[in-house]
Amino acid sequence: MEIILIRHGRPTTAGNPKVSASGFIQWVRHYHHAKVCNTSRANHQVFDNSHYLVSSDLKRAIHSSEIYSGKTPQQQLPSLREMDIPRYKLPFTLNAWTWVYLNRALWMLGKKGNFESYNDAKQRAIVAADELIALAKQHKKVMAFGHGFMNLHIRRELARKGWQVKEKDNNYWGKNTLVWTN
Repeated sequence: MEIILIRHGRPTTAGNPKVSASGFIQWVRHYHHAKVCNTSRANHQVFDNSHYLVSSDLKRAIHSSEIYSGKTPQQQLPSLREMDIPRYKLPFTLNAWTWVYLNRALWMLGKKGNFESYNDAKQRAIVAADELIALAKQHKKVMAFGHGFMNLHIRRELARKGWQVKEKDNNYWGKNTLVWTN
């Protein structure tokens, strides 16, 4: 059995403008509704029609599946959604990606907010791994289009459950291949 996790392509709104905390909230909203840039394409191609295609239910993951395979995913799994990007109201103006890393660091340290907690997101990664395993048992080969931070946690969970990591990459279009050999 094989599970391939592919991170979506570069979103149209992945720029890095300087924004305030309220500007960052708007940036995150646009990021969540973005498709993939016209110039963003994978450097690798492993799709051969034998893979069962799934994606998160966010546009950039669905669009990435369509670009990569020429097909709409056969199933959308909400558990594959990116871990929430926390949005704390801090009195700074920073580049958008600096906000992402700063807020994620605070979030991982346990700072609460009006969004999914880090512990809840990690539990969702376990659910996603279990769903992908069930699909792999049924279809043998699964290709899942998702998101960087969630793919990292799903990959770790699959490895913890005995799947062998054959390759890992968390960049845009990054491919994480795991196989079951037992």
